[in-house]
Amino acid sequence: MVARSICQVLGGAEHGGLERHFIDLCNALSERHQVTAIAHPMHAEALAPAVHLVPLDMSGSRFNPRLLWQLHRALRDAMPDLVHSHANKATAMLATLKPWLSMSFVATLHNDKSRLSMFRKCDAVIAVSRTLAESLPRSGVEVIPNGIAEPGPVDPARVEALQATLQNPPLVLAVGRLVEAKGFDLLLQCWRDMPAQLWIAGEGPQRDALQGLIQDYGLGDRVALLGERDDIDVLMQAADLLVLPSRREGFPYVLVEALFQRLPVVAARVPGAVDLLPPDWLFEIDDAPALTALLQAALAQPDQIGSDFEPVWQRTRAECSLQHMVGRTEAVYQKVLHG
Repeated sequence: MVARSICQVLGGAEHGGLERHFIDLCNALSERHQVTAIAHPMHAEALAPAVHLVPLDMSGSRFNPRLLWQLHRALRDAMPDLVHSHANKATAMLATLKPWLSMSFVATLHNDKSRLSMFRKCDAVIAVSRTLAESLPRSGVEVIPNGIAEPGPVDPARVEALQATLQNPPLVLAVGRLVEAKGFDLLLQCWRDMPAQLWIAGEGPQRDALQGLIQDYGLGDRVALLGERDDIDVLMQAADLLVLPSRREGFPYVLVEALFQRLPVVAARVPGAVDLLPPDWLFEIDDAPALTALLQAALAQPDQIGSDFEPVWQRTRAECSLQHMVGRTEAVYQKVLHG
């Protein structure tokens, strides 16, 4: 694709999968294009030096006239060939401003939402999973899953050190913010019947409630809340299985990371998991008995689950790399700019 001036717009002020996608895309595109990022100033350190950040706190109402005027001014100053919004809020604001913008407009849907009419005004729409694409009120949606950079090698000594601390192997790992949407309360309910160790990596407002459930269920010797970790790759190498009990997802990065590490996964039927995983290792959202049965089967049949996941691991490396994500996004830009 010929080098272009591209503006990426993000309304979020958190540190999650949406923000990671935005930052990775901006940084990768800046290697070949002129990239302006309009986003909260909290993202400044994560963006590459080649990305021009226009700091704008969009945490207020999407209907705020002053905020809309600030966004319009930032776009007018940047004058990009194409503007790409991420998630509903930024897309709704750009849809409002579109009559006064002389630039192409692409948007990405990252999470399941009930109000999606703003995506009708885009020149092209990307969804990060097939499930999300099917929810959009328009045809021709491009499905481009979240992609990650090829992970570096993991020191075997670090893996062995972690495994040496296990009291009740095998080890099952869960990763995510400690919030209701991640379903860790459901997972603890199932763990009363599980002869294995469970480590949950992540932090969040449900920590005290989850710790209370661990005590109530008598799981103190088999379940540990690890808190925020910077060695998820080592944890995945040490684990026998990843479990994703989420109630809501867009396309979970932790799922892709686990598959890159050749770790099998048992997951709820959420977007992303439905796209990538064998149906036999999926359970209906909030179905504790089904989750319990799948976990027991996975731990009892490690050879079978490994055989089932071999093609999944290969496909993930081909279709969920950062390079693949960026290349397919550029193809959408090319189509819009030459359409």
